[in-house]
Amino acid sequence: MKVVVNRQALVNVLGLATAVVPTRTPKPVLSCVRLNTASTPNGRVLRCVCTDLEITLETFLSQVDIKQEGLALLPANKLAEIVNNSPDETLTLEVHAEKTTLKGADSTFTLLGYNPEEFPPISAFEGTADLTIPAGRLKLMLDRTRFAAAKEMTRYAMNGVLIERKDKKLFLVATDGHRLAQARDEMNTDNDKPVSAIVPLKAITLLERLLADAEATVQLQFRENKLFAQILTGVDAKKADHRTVTASLSAALVEGTFPPYQDVIPKDCDHKAVLNRERFQSAVGRAALLTNQESQSVRLSFTPKLLAIIGRAPEMGEARIEMPIEYNTEPMEVGFNPTYLLDALKVAPTDEITLELRSPGKPGLLRAGNNFLYVIMPVNLS
Repeated sequence: MKVVVNRQALVNVLGLATAVVPTRTPKPVLSCVRLNTASTPNGRVLRCVCTDLEITLETFLSQVDIKQEGLALLPANKLAEIVNNSPDETLTLEVHAEKTTLKGADSTFTLLGYNPEEFPPISAFEGTADLTIPAGRLKLMLDRTRFAAAKEMTRYAMNGVLIERKDKKLFLVATDGHRLAQARDEMNTDNDKPVSAIVPLKAITLLERLLADAEATVQLQFRENKLFAQILTGVDAKKADHRTVTASLSAALVEGTFPPYQDVIPKDCDHKAVLNRERFQSAVGRAALLTNQESQSVRLSFTPKLLAIIGRAPEMGEARIEMPIEYNTEPMEVGFNPTYLLDALKVAPTDEITLELRSPGKPGLLRAGNNFLYVIMPVNLS
């Protein structure tokens, strides 16, 4: 194989690959990226595949001049280091058996690889998509939910984002037991097949990185207890040959049962405040400056037309920020973890939000428009 490739494009591809390959593995081929030339309806490309056996990523690099067909299996991290540190605009990769030469204007690197036949077989997207959605819309939904997923492995069924379709509504939900984020969107499609699957956080993070082009189209398919996703650009529904697949991702789904999240969403809140999101975010962030690990909470003191946000740490002092609100119920005080509040406020899609409460010991419900809600457990103020 001999190809001349745009270095920055290869940097981007290898950046994704190194996020997939394991840092330590008894199987050296799993730490590699498989490169091969391929033909598509829109020209020849360099196909790059990597896997850790749980997640497989396939990307297609079109910024390449293919001089000679072929394939190679190279250590992903070392290849990425060489390419990242090159000052050249293009690099020439020339493969002979298991030895690859990378040439720049003033450099030559010889990298020893492996037999490409040792790379494990991979399964791919097949047939009709279960869900089709613009990349920009999916990225927004991921931004508004994935931060709330559990990081502790003991909560395995929560270590991901639930993707659920009911009729023509798409829901993304994540929770760690202390808070829950839900994003919703309408699906304009004739395919109303129900979908309910938990996608692991590593796969969610990779998928989001593939959504840089908001105008691209994402197709999702669920089978064999896996997610299969492909990113298409230049999609014309009437001209299928104009589709260009730029990347594909497959990932094993999280096993287990996602918590019955609808039961967690408060439905009996009788205290409701309407707040300016940016002003509230600023106030919570400033009040949090005078909190610490032992007092990781801010106190929200609601009175008619005024909210006081209070942060207090015995060894440091106290912060108090006031802001006007719409609130016409009896006064109430409730405590929340400021980090949890800020996480939601950063991604809330509207300038105005509502905060609904029942009592100081019950979960609070933050709403931003019709398509985002956030449940947050209170903190004991005593």
